[in-house]
Amino acid sequence: MESEQKKIAVLGLGSSGMAAAQLALKHGAEVFVWDESALVCLEERAAQLRALGATVELGVKSLPQTRVDLTVISPGITPESILGRFASQAGGKVLSELEYGWSFMQEIPTIGVTGTNGKTTTTELCSLILNENGIPTCASGNIGYPVSSLALENRRFPVNLFEVSSFQLERIKNFRPGIALLTNITPDHLERYPALEDYFLTKLEIFSKQGAEDWSVIQWGAFQQILGQKEKCREKKINLKSRQITYSAEASQADMHMQDGWIVYNGSHGLPEGKWLDVKELKLLGDHNLENVMAALLATVLSGVSVHQACQSAVKFEPSDHRCQLVGVVKGVKYINDSKATNVDATRQALKMVPEGKKTWLIAGGKDKGFDFGGLEDLLSCRVHGAILIGETRERICREWEQHVHCMLANSLEEAVYYAARNAVAGEVVLLSPACSSFDMFKSYAHRGELFREYVEKVKKEKEI
Repeated sequence: MESEQKKIAVLGLGSSGMAAAQLALKHGAEVFVWDESALVCLEERAAQLRALGATVELGVKSLPQTRVDLTVISPGITPESILGRFASQAGGKVLSELEYGWSFMQEIPTIGVTGTNGKTTTTELCSLILNENGIPTCASGNIGYPVSSLALENRRFPVNLFEVSSFQLERIKNFRPGIALLTNITPDHLERYPALEDYFLTKLEIFSKQGAEDWSVIQWGAFQQILGQKEKCREKKINLKSRQITYSAEASQADMHMQDGWIVYNGSHGLPEGKWLDVKELKLLGDHNLENVMAALLATVLSGVSVHQACQSAVKFEPSDHRCQLVGVVKGVKYINDSKATNVDATRQALKMVPEGKKTWLIAGGKDKGFDFGGLEDLLSCRVHGAILIGETRERICREWEQHVHCMLANSLEEAVYYAARNAVAGEVVLLSPACSSFDMFKSYAHRGELFREYVEKVKKEKEI
């Protein structure tokens, strides 16, 4: 990427925007940074960039008038916002921060991981397996460490490993991972996309520049969705030209699938046929996590790790915080923190893990992202004793669920936890799996999960007195 002598606009001064601006400055560009927010926390970043020669404006209220050669847009910038409209009207190239950072190291083999759910777990699994087996890498992108930071620090690895969101894929031009993973596609971010189809097609952009020598590793259900949308994919010039491998915890037709408690592979594309991993050895629970393991095994074996080594590393992997994480047992009641469940399908996967027989108290609700909360009727009616609903969606969820499960409205997460603690008995589960994002009441899903853990600790101390 040639930046010298160019005028580059960076839209958004979050971590990815900051990294992109620093990278552009390092390569001699004249840099303009705009952010619609004027939060105090951004002032320090703005001061750092101004000291390096950038022009920075916070609290932008109208379309900037500066003409630029290249615009780098942060994933949080929505198309209808002031800066989103600037990107559409500014002229010149518009790139996502992912594409901009990657362009400085595109010669390095890349694994890209996208999908609605499971991206982070799959990326972390890949990182563990590669790093333990002589192929050092650094997980970057949507996982929290910007791709531009990797380029800025000139960290050169044998393989780059990126977690990729749909927002980052909206403005790619040449981004081409040699191995592209698609974990699944279920409804999400409908507050940003006009329809599920638009979200679906944006996810598929990860395959758009791949060639015949590249690999696509695709969850079976998502692969069937792709086959059902061939016409739309052609219209968007998304053609799967790569070598394709499918995987599934449920469908035996997939190349990698479950058989008698083992992850097995059918031998296609020259990879070893037969039993790869006894799932009893894994610390991760649930079919969705088995699929995350499958995707990571395939990606890392394709990258040069032996099947035996990849499986040995996978069994060491511990569940990450806020993902179906057991945070306490109080008087025989298990408390599970699944705060990362920010959409309905993630909550479905969590409910499939809990015992049948109405033994679960489900805490759900949060910011409204435009979801239909239906489709959980079977699990609600057979596994959930009561649903305790919080946040701005609580009344809407109640209307959709009350025919299938007893619903109670709570004014706070703390109130919800205490209600569940008063009613749950030994052998039952209290599950925080919100099916919504956290930003109506909390700073992030992690903040929500940490508070849940704190409230469980308070319950434990009070019950021990």
